[in-house]
Amino acid sequence: MRFANHVESNPDRISGVGIAIQGILSPDRSKIQYGKLLQHTGLNTADLTRYIPYPCFTEHDSKAAAFAEIWNQPQLSDAVVFLLNKNLGSALVIHGEVHQGKSMHSGTIEHMCIVPDGKPCYCGGKGCLETYCSAESLQNQIQGNSFEAFFQSVREHDPSSNAIWEAYLSKMAAAIRNVNTVMDSDVILSGFLVPYLTTEDLEFLKQKITSLPFFAERDIHIQLGKHGEFAPAIGAALPFVRRTIDEI
Repeated sequence: MRFANHVESNPDRISGVGIAIQGILSPDRSKIQYGKLLQHTGLNTADLTRYIPYPCFTEHDSKAAAFAEIWNQPQLSDAVVFLLNKNLGSALVIHGEVHQGKSMHSGTIEHMCIVPDGKPCYCGGKGCLETYCSAESLQNQIQGNSFEAFFQSVREHDPSSNAIWEAYLSKMAAAIRNVNTVMDSDVILSGFLVPYLTTEDLEFLKQKITSLPFFAERDIHIQLGKHGEFAPAIGAALPFVRRTIDEI
């Protein structure tokens, strides 16, 4: 609100406010039907917006990020988007649109089981991709070092850092390979960790994915997102931009 009230343009020209949340919305977007990270499962979205005097749009953060990443890529019809933030997120893009599913749970690849009976996840399961490939899971392994220091040691080929990072990429490759059996599409890596990734990392992922004969001939294109950790905020605002463009 402080930002909206201080923009140079007339506040009456503000189209609306987009809100990206770490929670799965009900199909009618009236409440958060699963919000373990927010500790607010069942919260009415009206409680989030009641003091905002503009039209509001609420979206799951990873789906908002996916919308941001494909906004400037009209040629990209289908894609799988991974949001590499503190908590891992993901989304499916089909025919240029973010896929929601009948109960809004489509694309929650972060809860795909990668290691049976593995690390416990906040969702109640074990071995979810979230527990191995979120930025928080990586932070827990680097013993208090900053991400800058950790990735510098990776690029300097420190054996212990390399082992941690290659294990991370191997789990991500396994998830991409699993998803590819269902949805043969491009992959976009978005979020906080993206600025630390290199072309060598992407090549490592591709080699891991295509190491099995069944996947050897697949053309799996992996690209880095353009918006980093702020992709969800940008994506949550874009529906208002789209509406304005459609009305021109």
